[in-house]
Amino acid sequence: MMLKIDVRLQREIARLHHHSNLSNRKIARIVPVSPNTINKLRKRLVQLQIGWDVLSALDDDAFLNRLALVAQTDRRGKPTPDWLSVHNELKQRDVTLDLLWREWRETAPEGVAYSQFTCGYRKWLKRQSLTMRISHRAGEKLFVDFCGKTVPIIDPSTGETRNAQVFAAVIGASSYTFATAVWTQSVSDWVECHVLAFEFFGGVPEIVVPDNLKAAVTRITRDELTLNASYQDCIRYYGAIILPARVRKPRDKSKAEVGVQLIQRWILAVLRKRRFFSLDELNAEIQRLLTLLNDRPFQKIPGSRRSRFDEIDRPALKHLPETAYEYAEFRFRVRVGRDHHVEHEGHYYSAPSQYAHSVVDIRTTANTIEVLHKGQRIASHPRSREIGGKTTNREHMPPHHRYFADGESHVLASWAEGIGPSAVRMLHYHLHERRDPTNGIRAVQRLQKEARVYGVKRFEEACDYAIRINSFCLASVRSILRTQPDKRHGEPVTPPNTSPHENVRGPDYFSDDEGE
Repeated sequence: MMLKIDVRLQREIARLHHHSNLSNRKIARIVPVSPNTINKLRKRLVQLQIGWDVLSALDDDAFLNRLALVAQTDRRGKPTPDWLSVHNELKQRDVTLDLLWREWRETAPEGVAYSQFTCGYRKWLKRQSLTMRISHRAGEKLFVDFCGKTVPIIDPSTGETRNAQVFAAVIGASSYTFATAVWTQSVSDWVECHVLAFEFFGGVPEIVVPDNLKAAVTRITRDELTLNASYQDCIRYYGAIILPARVRKPRDKSKAEVGVQLIQRWILAVLRKRRFFSLDELNAEIQRLLTLLNDRPFQKIPGSRRSRFDEIDRPALKHLPETAYEYAEFRFRVRVGRDHHVEHEGHYYSAPSQYAHSVVDIRTTANTIEVLHKGQRIASHPRSREIGGKTTNREHMPPHHRYFADGESHVLASWAEGIGPSAVRMLHYHLHERRDPTNGIRAVQRLQKEARVYGVKRFEEACDYAIRINSFCLASVRSILRTQPDKRHGEPVTPPNTSPHENVRGPDYFSDDEGE
């Protein structure tokens, strides 16, 4: 639709259309425009259903763009395209001006050449408002930040008030907005907000643009920036990139600033007099008002945040993983012990034996612990809360340990059975009843050596005596073999009231060898 009349006259016609019931002919007496032209403009206003309060707030270019009344010819009379449509198409991935010009020339063979096409678009772009000139590709960037304002929540049981933080996320091309409330700005809450945001958008953008808060950036210098490991692990899981805004460069995060402002004005300000007693109650109200915000029509361009998101951003987002990210924490530069176990919170977890003495990283979730070496996972275990305990994967043992532990257990059993029942009982204790299987295997190796030195008959006797006095430790068996307390005349062999443990020496430890 083309109307070659001054924009001021168009504004006056629109004002009279909304504020009076005058006919087209009567308006033509006030405004020097033909009744037919007035009729075309009024039909367009009825079609768009835009109030005068919205139109009056627009500048001339935005007014013409909103009504799509820009003259579609250049000064030489050649057809030109709808520059707003060109601008929106350029937000699609891999779309160029050359492609759009070729497609448009198929519908307008007499239209302007490519050089006038690009020049005309740049001239049109310069006339737009600042926020519109910042062009974002579809699905490219997600701007995230916490709002400056907090919301008080009252604990109904104690009456105490605690302030909740409000997280904001805005997609660049469509300005589609997400918000949620959490208790803190900690790393765990920060990561949870991103997981909820990706689920809200139904996909993942290419780049996430946070501010330089501690939950995102742990250290920043002139030449280097260090991201929080847990946050980086989350974004990497979703296949996105973190690109923090530069310090004191507000335009890098302009969408986040505007999104925060809108959330504070259209959501938090509306809720300022409400009293909330739980985080879920607050989030329910935030989501209700957020729906209204995203469905609210734009003032300067057609459509709403939701309609533009469905049209532009949603098709360009990457697919979500099958399962949501589980929050993880990291410990860096932890050394593996000589027994190929690594300590975390007082519990010991095995790593493959070839990594003994190596420096590794530890990644922990609520239920699992992973050992990483040079960025690669070398071990994974269920997380244990037992202080001082050990979790050992037998596949991590050295070959000779596995030989005794499980792969050749029948060989050990045959060897012990060939000696006697006491030897079988002694080996069973060290291989299956000890809390530290690694040291149990080492004890079996020493016992076999002692059997070779003293003979199998004497070894069986020593094991029998050790079992009768309830002393299973390696040191006790060695002492019995060396000092022969079971051979002494009248030596009591009643076991003391103790449980078998390698630190319990037994009564023979205190015997006087000098009297022999």
